[in-house]
Amino acid sequence: MGRIHDTDYCVRIPVKMIQLTERDGKAWPLAFDWETESGDSIQIKIDKVVAVAPYAEQKSGTVGDRYECMIGGITEYLFYSVLQPRKWFKLKDVTEDEYKRYYRIPGEKGS
Repeated sequence: MGRIHDTDYCVRIPVKMIQLTERDGKAWPLAFDWETESGDSIQIKIDKVVAVAPYAEQKSGTVGDRYECMIGGITEYLFYSVLQPRKWFKLKDVTEDEYKRYYRIPGEKGS
């Protein structure tokens, strides 16, 4: 069975999140730290959460929620894993080679 090939190459990047947690356990993202290409860390404020939907990622087995957020007038997606350890992450566009290194199948030969 072969690997599923995507037309867009993205990898999961864990982020340090500032969140509001309601008494019933619902989490709302407020801001997160993002590392720039130059290696600097910046804090990005989330203007508004537009929608929250259940989400499962087949490549990594991550199960959780996908948050559609407005950040500086642009729609961005943030993800919250409900499996232990619980983590926030964002998808980052990468080249095909970076993608293949990140999602290499165990035992698969690669660069």
